[in-house]
Amino acid sequence: MWEQINPWLAGGGLGIGIAFGVVAQRSRFCVVSAFSNLVLIRDYRQLHAYLAALGVAVLGTVALEWLDLVAIADTAYRRPSLNWLGALGGGLLFGLGAMLAGGCASRTLVRTAEGNLGALLALITFALSAMAAMFGVLQPVLVWVTARAMPLAAGDASLSALLHWHLWVLPLGLGVACFAGALFLGRWRDHTGAVLGGAVIGLLVVAGWWVTGVIGADDFEPRPPSSLTMAAPLARTVTWVTMGQATGTAFALALVPGILFGALAAAVASGEFRWVPPAGERVGAYLAGGALMGVGALHAGGCNIGQGLSGAATLSATSLLAVAGIVGGMSLGMAWLNRSSR
Repeated sequence: MWEQINPWLAGGGLGIGIAFGVVAQRSRFCVVSAFSNLVLIRDYRQLHAYLAALGVAVLGTVALEWLDLVAIADTAYRRPSLNWLGALGGGLLFGLGAMLAGGCASRTLVRTAEGNLGALLALITFALSAMAAMFGVLQPVLVWVTARAMPLAAGDASLSALLHWHLWVLPLGLGVACFAGALFLGRWRDHTGAVLGGAVIGLLVVAGWWVTGVIGADDFEPRPPSSLTMAAPLARTVTWVTMGQATGTAFALALVPGILFGALAAAVASGEFRWVPPAGERVGAYLAGGALMGVGALHAGGCNIGQGLSGAATLSATSLLAVAGIVGGMSLGMAWLNRSSR
């Protein structure tokens, strides 16, 4: 097996994962926090970080496609079909689960590396449920939902193709809107570190396309380019570790270990690593939230990073539906938590 691993993909996945882990740990990057903090306490810190990440990712991705450097149109996000049921339903489950677990997919990985045992419980059920949806007993449901996808006559799920607009118009507009939002919503100068961290994460999305689409490309075994995402790589990594079955690319297999190592190193270096036992009354929420995130992310075609950054950066209609589902799920989760706490 080892001799078949592409060293460029493995090294790129590990390096990008380590960089992501370090930046996410230091900046506290989390999409759930971006939403909940804005709604509950009007804190724009994490929203600014997400907008910076998305703006950089969108502009960098369209640059790679426009210059014909990476075949972004070949990615899984831009398949010529609209998986509306999976995107909306899976996104809803993921958003609800993320709110119950107290953090999105990436934040759960980072908090686990920081020694949070509640996050570890959520991560375990996340990985097992994602593996069951991808390879196990829940796979028939995933196949059925995927079969409900609507074919797109445009031959591409990007909004630009569907609207017959020039390739760069919508990405440029979205990128500018993201930066304008970061500048004019709240006081971004009060947390420049979070904004810079988000921008670096956006660059890592672009780096992922470059690694998988250029330097790690194999003419004898061509694969579509991919970038940062958590759910499928986590399921593939657990399958590899527990069953010895390597599926997918070396980039995906190396990404999750890289994130855990990077976040652990950053937490230890900053003195923030400490064992934190889960509160007894929260154990059920951690387990249920992790399970919902794993199943939901597989049905939605990605998590908050996979669809909310990498997929959204391609302007995929399916990805944008998934983001809408995730936001809807987080809204339901927040309402349920507020009600249950009264």
